[in-house]
Amino acid sequence: MQASDQRGRTVEDTAACGLTPERLFDLLVDPTERQKWDHCPPYIVQEPLAAAPGPALQGARYTGRGTARGIGYVVLAVVTAADRPRLYEVRTETRFERAYPEAVAIEEYRIEPEGTGSLVHYTVTFVKTPGTGTPLMRLVLAFLEPVTAPRAAKSNFRNMLRYAEKHAGLPA
Repeated sequence: MQASDQRGRTVEDTAACGLTPERLFDLLVDPTERQKWDHCPPYIVQEPLAAAPGPALQGARYTGRGTARGIGYVVLAVVTAADRPRLYEVRTETRFERAYPEAVAIEEYRIEPEGTGSLVHYTVTFVKTPGTGTPLMRLVLAFLEPVTAPRAAKSNFRNMLRYAEKHAGLPA
């Protein structure tokens, strides 16, 4: 499914980071290392990624598996843009064993220098695949997502920046 084929929900946020654009970019683009320091919410359990070691640059593909609230999922990821140190974009397609709708997310990080660190402009667009997931879950999410998705996306983005700083040894 192409994200442009369906109407999606786009969330944008901007935040400062104490890491230089080069250092932050390098941390973002290594998915197996990133999985070690970029913590998921407690209801998500991840298995190790199926990814080539090192940076995942434009065209790279990798696969993630795990459970979300006990329901298995598979994530297929492709890096759609990588221009060190300014831009990193990943398109993910998530399929659940049951209940949840399948979805595509396109995450973009635009990184610019700010003082001794970075200013990061984050955009994520979520698109659900129509007709997937249980009818009850589709109904529940239709009511909850407009409120919870933007808040969760922004929180996850800002937490990721803090985890990156901590991983790089910056003081809190």
